[in-house]
Amino acid sequence: MKFKDYYQILGVGDSATQDEIKRAYRKKARQYHPDVSKESDAEEKFKSVSEAYEVLKDEKRRAEYDQLKQHGFRGGDDFRKPPGWQGDWNFGSGGQRSGQGSYNRTGQGDFGGNSDFSDFFESIFGQAGFNRGFNSTAQHRRGRHSKGDDIQLGVRVSLENAFKGGKTRIKVPAVPGYPEKTLSVNIPAGVTSGQQLRLRGQGRLGAINGDLILTIEHKPHDLFDVNGSNVILTVPVTPLELLEGVTLEVPTLSGRVSLKIPPGTRSGKRLRVKGRGLSESKAKAGDQLVIVQVAVPDNLDLESIDKLKKLEATWKFDPRAHFERVSESK
Repeated sequence: MKFKDYYQILGVGDSATQDEIKRAYRKKARQYHPDVSKESDAEEKFKSVSEAYEVLKDEKRRAEYDQLKQHGFRGGDDFRKPPGWQGDWNFGSGGQRSGQGSYNRTGQGDFGGNSDFSDFFESIFGQAGFNRGFNSTAQHRRGRHSKGDDIQLGVRVSLENAFKGGKTRIKVPAVPGYPEKTLSVNIPAGVTSGQQLRLRGQGRLGAINGDLILTIEHKPHDLFDVNGSNVILTVPVTPLELLEGVTLEVPTLSGRVSLKIPPGTRSGKRLRVKGRGLSESKAKAGDQLVIVQVAVPDNLDLESIDKLKKLEATWKFDPRAHFERVSESK
């Protein structure tokens, strides 16, 4: 068994601060991550960097390791545990060993299943020392034969991109044992909000890498709303257009279409444009729903309002007559 110089692996000095150790780890992890690095031994280097960081980021574990280095061990030296060594020393105040020079071992309750670290690490800290002091993020542990954890990530895409499909770049934030990286992802045409995409092998590392699971969310749009695979557009029309009927050119996600609004259409009426919604295929195409909404000018003058009053007085029309019919039927 060879002694590992964890400081040398991270490229820092023995007196490095925790901030320096963290920065060095992130730099090395990005450099050697197997999804990024082209080096043939990138995965082994990545594991070695992760192991070094797990030791040096923990104050007690680092102090135990520093005690070993004080025995004169250097990186690459043949390593045998010093006489009396049982690992996991019990330190008192000031970083000194408690007791009368003996090595006190704590119980095994802190240790879980197998780690993916070296025999050197296990000989010092126990078979699964990786778990000690890391229980709050136990989901990041790696077994030699385990599948890496999946990563869940929300992704916002434009409605146009969701309609047409195509490439988009996403940034996956760094988590323990997984450096930040940017991926080019193919968004399938017709993807709906809440739909999940699974990228095999893009999750955390393991004997089999975990997956990256993307949950799609549509960005707000200036014109369109979405309900499932249906696209909704509100079209303002004048009162006269509703009375007479009108044919309009209205926008859709695939270009403008001609829409006929029949005479006497009520405000709030929904008209359907078939097959112009989100669609994985023509057989599963959503529709575009057009909501007709009456619009009036913001700056009507008194003369215009007076003319409308005189016109309305000639109508035998009560738009709220159905209120009375409902009341009488009860």
